[in-house]
Amino acid sequence: MRAAPPTNAEGDQNMTANTASPAIDQARLRAIFESTVHALKGVVREHRITEDELHIAGDYLNRLGQSGMCRSLIDVALAMTSIDVHASGRPGTRANLTGPYHAAHPIKADGKLLEKDVAPDAPRLQLSGVVRDAATGQPIAGAQVDLWSADHLGIYDRQGTHLRGIVLTDAQGRYAVETLLPSDYAEHDHDPVGELFRAMGRTNTRAAHVHARIGIDQKLCLTTQVFMSHSDTLKTDYVEGAVTEDLIAQLERVDGAAAPTFAARFDFDVQRPV
Repeated sequence: MRAAPPTNAEGDQNMTANTASPAIDQARLRAIFESTVHALKGVVREHRITEDELHIAGDYLNRLGQSGMCRSLIDVALAMTSIDVHASGRPGTRANLTGPYHAAHPIKADGKLLEKDVAPDAPRLQLSGVVRDAATGQPIAGAQVDLWSADHLGIYDRQGTHLRGIVLTDAQGRYAVETLLPSDYAEHDHDPVGELFRAMGRTNTRAAHVHARIGIDQKLCLTTQVFMSHSDTLKTDYVEGAVTEDLIAQLERVDGAAAPTFAARFDFDVQRPV
């Protein structure tokens, strides 16, 4: 059984990860399947799930598969657990999901990620920090800081590079960008994932965040998300386990700016590629 290829350009021209999409060997696949069935049998016993309820679940999975959203639901429920398991014991900033909207981004040496005219009252974000070696604490010069986010209305630019770009750290490992302050946004309003959320009385909203990928010498070292402290959904983000205190950047109002402007600092501690 072979894993599906990445849909969000994990191996794009900007930087490459030392990972592949290997086949799952027969023995491992059998072990995973049997463990999954064993765990689900425990759920059936614990909640005394009826045969009718099992059939409702089966019908839902049929709709989920037809919609092409199976991978999304798996990411929502389990991806952060997998990320944390594989990062266990490693020093540095906590990793997080890439998300579906990454693309090959240009270098924007001036750190200005805005490319389109925006409303004068659209809040701006000045995000800055340092990239450090997680093992030594020393700053890393020339690191690639690849950032992208939704805008103040929760909308991503999926065709261009507005609110997207790469900056390089200076000799002291520092980076700085100017972008829009992202907002919380809802997803899955019209698909089976959202149907499940509504049936459970759960929100389908993601907390405001900036995506980040850090690279050294064109090799990907870290993929994560930086959450904004103004978000109303930090405790209810629909991705299980995505938001933790160490990934929240504290916002401070910048006085005297022409547009509403907020500043935040976030440092990235990364492991150098082998």
